[in-house]
Amino acid sequence: MRPTASVVVLALLGLSACGGSVQTAESRHFVPSTLAPIALLDFDLVSFVECDLHTAVQTREAVESEFGKAYGYPGHPRWFFHAFDKQNLDFIVARYEALDAHAARYVAQRRLRVKRTPDAERALGVTDLLKEYEVGGSSGVKAGMTRKEATKRLGRVEEERSLPAPRTTEARYLTACVVFVDDKVARVWRREVCMR
Repeated sequence: MRPTASVVVLALLGLSACGGSVQTAESRHFVPSTLAPIALLDFDLVSFVECDLHTAVQTREAVESEFGKAYGYPGHPRWFFHAFDKQNLDFIVARYEALDAHAARYVAQRRLRVKRTPDAERALGVTDLLKEYEVGGSSGVKAGMTRKEATKRLGRVEEERSLPAPRTTEARYLTACVVFVDDKVARVWRREVCMR
């Protein structure tokens, strides 16, 4: 018997701490997933609610708890960091659908928008990733840069390989390891991390 969808997650999303909102036209950064080989569907189409930090943390904990118990079963939930700007952090709760032995996908169920504060960044575990986008590492490369911009700063690629996720590659440079999704920097790590 497969575990059922979590009533806790849906109840938390319906709490009064969440309310509908109109998306601003402000520039947002979208965080690509490097899960492989999994498609992410409706992440930009699903409706969203604005939530306080407490509700977002409770929702994440409920999703992660159910994920731990139901992983591998159709319908298990997963929590994704989806997008951010200077004011907000967006997270997605998605459900797993196995299509066949070689294909699977997570279909977005709800997007939660949380006011961006240092406390929210820490509590929701995104501080380091935000730093990659906004500050960059010692190499001067930031997440979101194009491959051309990264290579201009880092020099020639020493070694490169395709990763299982669609349109995702890992490149080792003299001073850094870079994961590209659609020819944009998704993650920057220490050089030793590459090709493991």
